[in-house]
Amino acid sequence: MSPPIKKLLLNCAVLLLMSPCLFSQSLEKINKGAVVKYPRVSFDGSRMIMIANYYGVFRPFVSYLDKDSAIWDDPVPILKEVIDGYEVRDPQFNADNSKIYFAGRTEEKPDFDIYYSTLVEGSWTPPKPVPFNINTQVDELGPAVSADEKRILFTRPLPIEEKAEDFCAQLFYSELTETGDWSVAELLPPAYNTGCICTPAYSRDNKTFYYASYEDVSDAEGKRMARNQFSIFWAKIDGLFRYNPKPIMSIIADSDLVAPSVDSDSTLYYGSGLYTRGENRIESLVKASDLGKSFQPDQTALIQGTITSEKGEPLNAVLRAIDPFTTKVYQSVKTDQQGKYQLFVPMNQQYSLLATTEGYSAQTQIIDASDEAVTKNFELFPSVEISFNVFDEEFYFPISSALKLLDKDFNLISNLDLGTGESTTIDLGEELNVIFTSENYFEDTLNLPFHEEVIFDFFAFDIELKRKLKDVTLTFSDEEGNSLGLEVVVFNVTRNEKTKRSVKDGKVTLQLRDGEMYEISTAAEGYSYFSEQLDLSDKRAKTQIAAELKSIKNASLVLNNIVFASNSYELNAASYEELNKLVDYLSENNAFKVEISAHTDDSGGASYNLKLSNLRANSVLEYLQDNSITKERLVSRGFGEDRPIVPNDSDENKARNRRVEFKILSE
Repeated sequence: MSPPIKKLLLNCAVLLLMSPCLFSQSLEKINKGAVVKYPRVSFDGSRMIMIANYYGVFRPFVSYLDKDSAIWDDPVPILKEVIDGYEVRDPQFNADNSKIYFAGRTEEKPDFDIYYSTLVEGSWTPPKPVPFNINTQVDELGPAVSADEKRILFTRPLPIEEKAEDFCAQLFYSELTETGDWSVAELLPPAYNTGCICTPAYSRDNKTFYYASYEDVSDAEGKRMARNQFSIFWAKIDGLFRYNPKPIMSIIADSDLVAPSVDSDSTLYYGSGLYTRGENRIESLVKASDLGKSFQPDQTALIQGTITSEKGEPLNAVLRAIDPFTTKVYQSVKTDQQGKYQLFVPMNQQYSLLATTEGYSAQTQIIDASDEAVTKNFELFPSVEISFNVFDEEFYFPISSALKLLDKDFNLISNLDLGTGESTTIDLGEELNVIFTSENYFEDTLNLPFHEEVIFDFFAFDIELKRKLKDVTLTFSDEEGNSLGLEVVVFNVTRNEKTKRSVKDGKVTLQLRDGEMYEISTAAEGYSYFSEQLDLSDKRAKTQIAAELKSIKNASLVLNNIVFASNSYELNAASYEELNKLVDYLSENNAFKVEISAHTDDSGGASYNLKLSNLRANSVLEYLQDNSITKERLVSRGFGEDRPIVPNDSDENKARNRRVEFKILSE
């Protein structure tokens, strides 16, 4: 081994912590005889952008890091199609490498302003100036955008009267407001503006930044002067707390050190060159050095992945990192053309990642940022499966309903032919409405905000419809027209539900469920039994019922709802409800002795009708006896066709004459 090589290896071993030999080798393709200015490594450390004259003209280039060899590849031109006519300085990638910020000027506008270009479908867009409050009629140079793109540092020249050199500048900052505009740029405090400042750069923790500066020197008259060398400074602003800048002494050299930037491993890259008085400063080489622990930014985790459709197609989507405890959005990024995203968050914290895009569902994943790199992929779907279960609001039993799907302006899209529990597929991306209609119920509407974020791919909605009610007024009086106070039994035949209502001053209005069957009955003390059937499914049903109750003395009451089969004395099951009411009445008035009488129309022979009526009256009597009404209190009689209440001249009248009555004989 030759002495020069031995000496080189010895030097590399001695300076292993600084790793200059290793870094020098990794940067060899970048520093291949060209003048390299304003080098900046990307936040993820995967690429470096710079201004260089590889082809004899200064223009932007980018070099990519080969991860296997840790060597930077040959730089290739970038932005060349869109920056004709621009002089470009200080280019920088944003956090996901989809934008390039830079300082530029043209013949039409000879002072430098800050611009950005966006990568769209593999091509960079023409430069756009950043929104108001930053660019002015003086030079804005060295844009340093934070990883979350909520803050920007840059420089403006010192006022003419304070300049020690033509290129002296000071640090300004601006923040992104809630409206999406940049705030009015403000000068950083004096602690950050000693000497001549240039080329600031944020680290990916959004707090720590680096910049190059001359040290302040004043002459005997107190005029600002500067020594002829830039050094690199560390600084940090954490909310309202500010750390005083410190020079990074470990990398002080005889040449100017400018354009510092830090990669994902806390390696500091910077430009190192010579300065000649009267000429522009030139950073001729890119160098790198390990940062000491005290100068490193806070640890951050790289969150990356893809957002695709359920079919694997890349989506133009937004990924938000949200604090799950405060719901504050820490950072928001967009995917590239391959559906890829990346962002940086403080390590050892929990985050909720929310992926969204128009016309698709949203998806949330919780992560613990405990590793330096976390990969989370998302699959979003364009439609959802949806079902509806429609219930009665009061009693919560299922009901059938017609469903109409309408747009946000309530224009009909389609009728949904769905049964209870059945599902259908609905596309996302629009605000929709579903209207539910069912007979005897009030209509209801469900709003589906499917133009907003949707997280789940299946929804089952329970819809409660309110039953329409009808007012039914009951009045009760005696034979002389006096109002009666009593208790009414309201029996809902449809739902087999019984309630009681008090009637004061002879009148009460009931709110009954439309479309259902009711029986209204009362057994006022000292008065005859009353019962009325009310079918509210019949639109002609009475809503005003006036009942005249007779005194119990010799009063006969027709039991309207006792039914027999034709030419039979066997009770029909439909008769039991009416008979049970009679049982209750006789049980409550246990001193009454009653007569049960049966009557027929004039069809058939008189003797046959008399016999049939006796058998029917006896069937009722037996039912009462079977239900604990003693035989001594009961008398049964059949009258055949002898006592019609109306002429037997129509089927309707004959039906009225076929009846069972009960009469209170005595106490």
